[in-house]
Formats: sequence, C-alpha cells, structure tokens
Amino acid sequence: MDQECLALGFFDIPVHEAAAAAVLRVLEAHGIMDIELITGENAAMFQELSSGGIDIFTTLWTPDVHQDTLNSASSMKAIGNLYQPSLFLALPTKFKDRATFIDQLGLLSEIDRQVTVPETIYNRLQLVFESYGLINAGYSLKAIPDEEAISQYKDIMSSQENKIIALYSPSFIEDSDMMYKLQDPKNLLSEEQKAVILVKKDLIDSLGADLIDELEEMTLGNQVIKLMEQAMRVDGMDAHEAAEAWQRGKLVVRT
Repeated sequence: MDQECLALGFFDIPVHEAAAAAVLRVLEAHGIMDIELITGENAAMFQELSSGGIDIFTTLWTPDVHQDTLNSASSMKAIGNLYQPSLFLALPTKFKDRATFIDQLGLLSEIDRQVTVPETIYNRLQLVFESYGLINAGYSLKAIPDEEAISQYKDIMSSQENKIIALYSPSFIEDSDMMYKLQDPKNLLSEEQKAVILVKKDLIDSLGADLIDELEEMTLGNQVIKLMEQAMRVDGMDAHEAAEAWQRGKLVVRT
C-alpha cells in the first residue's frame, strides 16, 4: 500500500466500534499498521465520508437504514456483510396486554407522543412512523446521539415510563424482559439489513486482492456483535480487547 496512513472510520457507538475493531485486526494481519481511527456522531461521519476523509468505514446498514449516506459517499465502494442488523419499536413490559402491533400505538393515548430516537437510524424511523400513520396520530421524533438514546431507554425500561423505545438489533438490551418488541406487519423495520464495509475506490488495487477478498467474505454475525458490545459495556473491555476475546473464543453469553 502506497499511502502512509490509512483512515478507518466508524460511528461512535459500541456496536460500530466493535465491528471496526474486528476489521482493524484483519488490516493489521495484512501488514497495515499505520491506521488512524476516525470516529464521531452521525453528522460528523457523514461529512467525513462526503469529503473523502475516510479510507475504510465500518459499517453502514443497507439497503434501507443508511442508504442516503452511502449514496453521498460516491468515492467509496460497499463490500461485505459483517452482520445483519434490523430495527424495532418496543414498549415497557407493562403494556404487553395492550398493544401487539406498531399501528396500535395510535390508539394508546397515554403513550408519550414525543419519541427520542438514535440519530443514526432517525431517517428510517421517520419513514416508518409516517407509513404507519403515527405522525398523523400526533407522534413526533427527536434525533439525539445514540448513546444518549440508549441511556434514556435503560431508564424507561427500569421505570416502565409510558414511552416508546426505538432501537436496533443487535443490541445488548434487546433481550431484556423489561420491554417487548412490537410486531411490524409492514416489515419496514424487521427486514434484515447488510452491515457493509466502505472502501475508497482509489485504494482497492493498492490494498490488494487478498485483503479485499477477506473483507468481502468476513462474517461476524449478530451474536458476536452483541457479545462484543456486552463485553465493552458490562465487562469494561475496550473495543480492541473485545475483538481479541472474540478471536480467542472467550466471549460468552450471559444468562
């Protein structure tokens, strides 16, 4: 590879950081040691991708969730399928006998109509709320940084507040018995996405066919991403330690 330093970008969220750490280990195994990590919130990463400031980005979710971002990154090529994310809407468990489907949210007058959502999935959620008639039913969405949203969701689950949880899978909190997922009859959220890697087109030849092929075929899977996120959030590992634990087969399911 001719250039002195490779810029590896990712959203500043453990799910994406975990995937980036796994990709980083592959790059290092191919002799690429001078790597600059570039991370930030949604708007900052959108700008970096649009301006060509990132050489490899891990990951975008296509074809629905991050397609607009991918379209704006004309200098990048999407490869691979590291895991298969999807989105979901959920309610605190106390509502389990009151609502089963997303479109029933319009009938629950006690649910807070102001819904805070992670900024990285805001655009898709806005389309979903419109499609289900929830905007006409008085709901509105407010995008906030993903980490703030997850912190709020944990509080909602603990307190059983009358609020909607809008999140993605894989996630370390998605299996909690303090919330339940609403069914999505239009399949607008539950359709599996591809978690793709973006590689700058001008670098593909210099990176070499062996590395590109390995990234193209690399598979982590949702369970590994969830376990890596758990290791980072619960066990105090950083992303690189979690990636090493994954490679050594030391990540375990908590019961």
